Amino acid sequence: MEKNLILAFDPGRDKTGFALVNFNGVLIFSGMFPSQEREKFFDMLLNKKSIEEFIIEGEYKEHENFFSRIKFIAAGNGTHSKEFYESIKNKFPPELEIKIVDEKNTTLEARKLYWKIHKPGFFMKILPEGLRVPKRVLDDLAAWAIALRWVNKNK
Repeated sequence: MEKNLILAFDPGRDKTGFALVNFNGVLIFSGMFPSQEREKFFDMLLNKKSIEEFIIEGEYKEHENFFSRIKFIAAGNGTHSKEFYESIKNKFPPELEIKIVDEKNTTLEARKLYWKIHKPGFFMKILPEGLRVPKRVLDDLAAWAIALRWVNKNK
């Protein structure tokens, strides 16, 4: 079990992706929540309530207290980032360091991460990578890409 974790966010107008990642960049779990419900989501995290309903990838273990192991929050600097930053700054404990990360092209990186997790079938493999379309939106994996940028910058 990893001791220190990074919680990354890809804030958007309609939905916000999140990813919990270890300091080696390994995804523990990721998901999405409606952006207008961010206060509810933050309260669930802070009060150690289950966020399983928002999880899309990875393994969420409700009994593990992952929140106490989060050392950094990495948030993308795109759409609605200033408003989002103010929300997390006011909501989370001050000792939890918040890093703003350039999120340019993280959607393209998210596609690569998607195909890394979900190996393409035969017909998808013959298509060039740029033409493969994932079966879902990838805001959570864009949050993972944001976390990976922070990890790679701070190695």
